[in-house]
Amino acid sequence: MERGNNMIKWKKYMCVALSAAMMATLTTGCGDTSNDSTTTDKAEATTESDSDTLQDALAAEISADDSDDADKEETVYVLADADGTANDVTVSTWLKNADGSEGLNDKTNLSDIENVKGYEGYKDNGDGTITWAANGSDIYYQGKSSEKLPVDVKITYKLDGEEIEPSELAGKSGKVTIRFDYTNNTKQTVKAGSKNSEVISPFVMLSGMILPVDKFSNVQVENGKVISEGSNQIVVGYAVPGFKQCLQKGIDDSKIQTAIDNIDVPDYVEVSADVTDFELAMTMTVAASDLLDSDAEDAIDEVKDKADISDLSSSADKLGSSADQLEEGSGKITNGLETLKDGTYSLKNGAETLANGAASLKDYTSQLADGTSKISSAMDSLDAGITSIKTGSAALNDGAKTLASGAKTLDTSIGTLQTGADTLNSGVKELQAGFAGDSNSVGLSKGASSLASGVKTAYDGSQALAKGASDIKTGVDTLITMMKGMPTQVVTQAEANVYSQLSGNITSEAGIDAAMAQIEQALPMGQAAYDAYVQQEGAYAQLIEQYNGLAQAKGALNAIDQIGESLTATITDEKTATQIKSLQDGAATLDTKMGELSAGLKSANDGAATLSAGVDKAYTGVKALASGTGDLAAGAKALKNGSKSLSDGAASLSKNMNTLYQGSLTLATGSGELKTAASTLDTSAGQIADGAKSLSEGADQLNSGSKTLDSGADKLVSGSKTLSDGMKQFNEDGIKKITKLFAGNYQEDIDYIEALFSDDAKYTSFGGAIDGTKSTVKFIYETAAIKADDK
Repeated sequence: MERGNNMIKWKKYMCVALSAAMMATLTTGCGDTSNDSTTTDKAEATTESDSDTLQDALAAEISADDSDDADKEETVYVLADADGTANDVTVSTWLKNADGSEGLNDKTNLSDIENVKGYEGYKDNGDGTITWAANGSDIYYQGKSSEKLPVDVKITYKLDGEEIEPSELAGKSGKVTIRFDYTNNTKQTVKAGSKNSEVISPFVMLSGMILPVDKFSNVQVENGKVISEGSNQIVVGYAVPGFKQCLQKGIDDSKIQTAIDNIDVPDYVEVSADVTDFELAMTMTVAASDLLDSDAEDAIDEVKDKADISDLSSSADKLGSSADQLEEGSGKITNGLETLKDGTYSLKNGAETLANGAASLKDYTSQLADGTSKISSAMDSLDAGITSIKTGSAALNDGAKTLASGAKTLDTSIGTLQTGADTLNSGVKELQAGFAGDSNSVGLSKGASSLASGVKTAYDGSQALAKGASDIKTGVDTLITMMKGMPTQVVTQAEANVYSQLSGNITSEAGIDAAMAQIEQALPMGQAAYDAYVQQEGAYAQLIEQYNGLAQAKGALNAIDQIGESLTATITDEKTATQIKSLQDGAATLDTKMGELSAGLKSANDGAATLSAGVDKAYTGVKALASGTGDLAAGAKALKNGSKSLSDGAASLSKNMNTLYQGSLTLATGSGELKTAASTLDTSAGQIADGAKSLSEGADQLNSGSKTLDSGADKLVSGSKTLSDGMKQFNEDGIKKITKLFAGNYQEDIDYIEALFSDDAKYTSFGGAIDGTKSTVKFIYETAAIKADDK
């Protein structure tokens, strides 16, 4: 398997990293990569309008460099003679102050340094570094340089096949040829596998010029193209000087050398045209060192993302093996779009499942809202009942106090009764009448018995009320448990739906990751190699389809987790948690106070029973006293004992009635809190119901959108198949033949190519950079005009 991987990796570097990266430099529509520093600090050009137009045209042909995270950006402006000889070099520098520092340190070899966007000054540290007083801002400065350029540009001119000096060409007519030759002067020592190798820093050179249609016709360009723009023709050509030679120098294998010889890597640009009264405003060349630094996978991405398919097809006869790579890429695009089609079908099914689940959730939350509304309404009735209990207990408390006072007075009177028989006899008769009662009054004996019976009835009722409060507390706890468990139920059901659509008995994200990891080991082989390896046509497409299905399932699981987290956050946020706690506390308080009320009524019941027994004893004593004066002493003593019991029972009843009254006050307060908490829960449940409704509506929209995406994927697959079929002949005659060259282990050669593409080989700064900082640089060469009056 290692041998196959090396072969595939080698082919990607040779056929993709070289061809595709150079093709990417000629794609249109990539956008203007200029920034404020390049437009503001630009050195003065001979013709400002032509310079700007040409620079924009060249910039549009280059994919934007990845300089957003650079600490330092340099643009080197080279003013040159018409033959390319440099005579003035200006470096425009942008120092980025991401941290808002007061001072910015920089390393530079420039002279005549000038701040071009502000008034901040700098200090020369005497060791090749300077420190700017940035005051939290970015710094834009420029300066002059006498350093040797990394790439030299040489321009030669011919008139009707004969070389001619630029100044002699002005005003002439005929067949004119303009050739750009480039010399890469860089040398870098990089680590290639286990050894050090000397390589160049690869530079892509884009040269261009503006040719008016009234003077230039039949314009042809080698290694470039012509862009028509109104009354002008913009010529753009590209080259990678020294790159192919560097490859050949570092690779020894004869078969690979042969393959490199057959790869077209231009190192010059040549323009020819029929000219009347020759004039040339200027030429411009842009040099960048970071357009070939991608690895093979990045190069493939550049082809997919940036290549104009129709333009590359029309240029296939000029770009050779680059067109072969385009065919391979188009086949993979077709396979990928087939996978996209299947994925959109799965997405459509998943969206329908989500919509159904959201609808169910909406129904459940509506039921929850109805339940909490009923609890809130029931609390109004409970609150009214507790208010009645408070009022009745107050009356009982007052009556108990009066009874206790009367019983105490009775005890004192019975003591006086013992002072005399007559007084006792008369008093006993009255007392007996008081105990027995008459048509106008019930009598003490029956009254005490009725009181005991009433208190017992109240006590029995309080026990039922206490049980009801306990049931309310249990119901509240059950309701809260159901609320907290709802996100888990929703997530579990949704995840089960996702796993049910996967094959291979995968029941966890770890299982998905393991399956994806196993597939990723085989993906780099490519379609042809993998199908041949497993001896099954279409196996690679099935592998990609399986991989994308797993990736979509993993994405769906992540979305489900987010929904679960959102529901959990709604139920567990601080406001809801406070409301739930208030509800629990209110229910617990109600349960506790109802228990206290029941205990108090039990004490009252015991006191009333004691009172009734004492009254009965006193009544018996009175009747015995009335039977005769001989029993006076005994009756008085018995009456004394009975009156003492009456006094004690009345005092106990008064005390317990007070406890009952205080408990009723506390119960009324707890009832109010419970009512408020129930109302809050009712409001929160309504908000949850509204949120579930919004989720349901969003799921319906996702379901509708996924159906539209599924339809669009069908059309896209149909178009991509047409492209793939059109390029099939290139694959048969090109890529498959090259593949046969790579049957051995070329690890050292791969290491060398990786080193050539590595950051160590990249040219990142012309003026200098402090160690540890990231810098980028590009060069703009502008030549002098060739005009008839110059002659």
